[in-house]
Amino acid sequence: MNDTDFAQRPPATGLAAVPTEVTTAIAAASRFRWAAAALVVWLGLTAAFPALAADGDQGRPARTNLITIGIGPGIFVGVNHDDAAAGIKIWAKAVLNQPENLTEVETHVYETPEAVCTALKDGQIDAATVRTGEFVDLPPELQPDTVFLQTQNHAFTLNYVLLVHQDAGIDDVAKLAGRSLVWHASSRTSLALPWLETLMAKACLGPAEKVLGTLTSSENPSKPILEVFFHGADACLVTSNAFVLACELNPQLGKQLKVLAISPAVVPTLFFFRPGHMTQMRSQMESAILTMNKTSAGREVLTVFQSDGMMKCQLDCLDSTRRLLKEYDRARHQKPGSTAPP
Repeated sequence: MNDTDFAQRPPATGLAAVPTEVTTAIAAASRFRWAAAALVVWLGLTAAFPALAADGDQGRPARTNLITIGIGPGIFVGVNHDDAAAGIKIWAKAVLNQPENLTEVETHVYETPEAVCTALKDGQIDAATVRTGEFVDLPPELQPDTVFLQTQNHAFTLNYVLLVHQDAGIDDVAKLAGRSLVWHASSRTSLALPWLETLMAKACLGPAEKVLGTLTSSENPSKPILEVFFHGADACLVTSNAFVLACELNPQLGKQLKVLAISPAVVPTLFFFRPGHMTQMRSQMESAILTMNKTSAGREVLTVFQSDGMMKCQLDCLDSTRRLLKEYDRARHQKPGSTAPP
C-alpha cells in the first residue's frame, strides 16, 4: 500500500508495545532511505562508470575519474555527515564489486540552500540531492528538465497524516490550540511542518509554534505515534506509510488513533544532474539508474533503502508540491484570525 492509496482509505480507527528491535530498525532505515537513496544510486554508478567526467562540461575544465555530489541541508538529519558520506561511498563500491580508487568521488555537504545554488552556478558540483522546497527556489537556469525520484510501492509521492487519540476530544485542527504535538523529523518530512502551517491558516489560527502548547520532534518515526497512543502527546505528524506500518505491527494503533487530516501527495526530496553537465556516459548512467531493480546489485541497494526503484520525471511531477509550497507562503503572511487564503 502506498501513500496515495492511504489517502483513499477511511480514517483509521486503531498498541500493545511494538518490539524495541522493530522500532529501532524502522528508525535506522528511515534516516537514509528516501533522500539518501538517490545519492547512493549516484555513488554506485560512478564506481561503475569511471569515464564519467572525461568529456567536456560547461562551467569548468574536464576532469577524469572525479565526480562531485552536492548534499543539501537537511538530507542527513540525525546522522554524522562525514560518516554517512564515507560509509555510503565504501558500501556502494563494495556492492558493485569495483576495485578501490577506480573513481574518485567527492561529496560536499552544504549548510544552506544558497551555498548549493552557488556551487551549481559555478560548476563546482555535477549533481545534487536536495529538499524539493529548495529545488523549486533555484533560478530557472539551474533547474533541469527532469529529476530522479525514489519510489516505494511504485509511487514517488507520499502523504503526511495528523494523528490524535480517539478519546482526546480533538475533532478539528482548531482544538489543537494549547495542545502538544510531536512530529517525525527527517528528510522525508521536510514538508510536514509547512503543511501543518497551511492547516493552521485555514482554521484562521497563527503559526503552529505559537498556537500549540508544545511542538517537539523525534528522529524515530514510531515514537510520535507511540507518544499519542500512550497519551504522552495530544497529536503527532508522520508519513502515512509510517502509520500504516505501525498499524501492521500492532493493530491496536489503528483502533485507538484517528486521522485528523491528511496532506496532498508531495515529493519531499529529489536528485538531479546539473544543467549543462553532459558526458559521453550520461545516457548509460541514466539507463543504469532506471534499471537498478533488474540487477542483483541494484536490488540490494534498493532493498536496503526500502525502495523498489528510481523514476525519471518531468518537472510537472512537482506540481502538487509546488501548490503546497505556495499555500505555505501565503499562510506565513496571514494574520491570525483573518480569513484563510484561497
